[in-house]
Amino acid sequence: MDKIDADVLVVGGGPAGAIAAEVVAVGGGDTILVDKKEDPARSSACGGLLSVDAWERLGGPERAIVNDISGVLVHPPEGDDFQLSSSEVKAYVIDRDRLNADLLSRAEDEGVRIRPKTGIYERDGAEVKVRSTGSAGEKSISPRVIIGADGPRSDVRRLFDLEKPSELLYAIQAEIELEIFSNDYVEIFFGERIAPGFFGWIIPVTKGKARVGLATSRGDKLKEFFEELLEEVGAEYPETFRTGVIPIGIPDHSTGGNVLTVGDAAGQVKPTTGGGLYPISITAELAGKAALKGLAGMDNPSDYYYREWMNQVGDELKREMLLHRILEVVSDENLTRLLKLLNRPNLADWIADNGDIDHLYPLAKKMVKDPLVMTTIVKQLPGEFATEVKKELT
Repeated sequence: MDKIDADVLVVGGGPAGAIAAEVVAVGGGDTILVDKKEDPARSSACGGLLSVDAWERLGGPERAIVNDISGVLVHPPEGDDFQLSSSEVKAYVIDRDRLNADLLSRAEDEGVRIRPKTGIYERDGAEVKVRSTGSAGEKSISPRVIIGADGPRSDVRRLFDLEKPSELLYAIQAEIELEIFSNDYVEIFFGERIAPGFFGWIIPVTKGKARVGLATSRGDKLKEFFEELLEEVGAEYPETFRTGVIPIGIPDHSTGGNVLTVGDAAGQVKPTTGGGLYPISITAELAGKAALKGLAGMDNPSDYYYREWMNQVGDELKREMLLHRILEVVSDENLTRLLKLLNRPNLADWIADNGDIDHLYPLAKKMVKDPLVMTTIVKQLPGEFATEVKKELT
């Protein structure tokens, strides 16, 4: 069997893998990136909504920005909708495929060898075997460091017996022609009928066109829920759509020795929004730096990497799992009461000025300083869980 020589093997060509590979290559590491897809830049059911701060961290091309967002229209399970708006741009809607392609191009420009239609399928100690669907066939590689950026069902994680994220959400989305509330407002839909365990969304792309989708813990009825959402917004079922899974809940042992996981493979996703681009704007660079430390002689670069990303991102992601659980345990009636807390006059103004989709835990901490808010939260949640939430937030 032919062998491939490389210092670092990156598995997965999404933003996490592309960024990590670029960092390693810039630092002098001989790097190869493999991805099973024919076009590694093609994304799944990603809404493509991210904060201004996350966008600046990623350093993507301006041409990938397709819209600016300054407000949100909330659709509670019951009762009236309400708006939260700002005079400033709070987030961008981006073309994910274009962003992915740009990040891969940057990595390739730095010397990363990119191999599409290629995945890992077997390991023997430190050696792994890769298989291509093209004429290249099977080859082996013994890299000094492996970075698994290969998604929620990571082959790297499986082959090296690493732990998986604690929960999967199932997502579906289509870009369709639609009469929307406002071109600079995202719409969010809650409730058991549309998206049990999470929420649905409308993300405007251009005037008259939007990304409509949802994520739910009930993957067995994903398309049925999608039909409900489309009926709610007055749209026909589309001919084409994308699906995917969103991993949340950080595993305790997602790295080991010279093997690192990053992005969806490591559960580096916001449990409150399902967004992964903000976390990887930090963690992918850390993975690349840790790989370079491994090449420089560090025995367990995974220990350094895990400690650093947990300090910078992971602790907040763990706390947000508590907020996510609220969506799983409350009834539609009680969830409506909780959501309407966001529309209290003084709090709504504060959210409009200071709200940050990347940092919803600090928002929750701010909310519970209002005694009425805390009392309402405690009343709507089951007893032991209410005590847990109160203890964490106060």
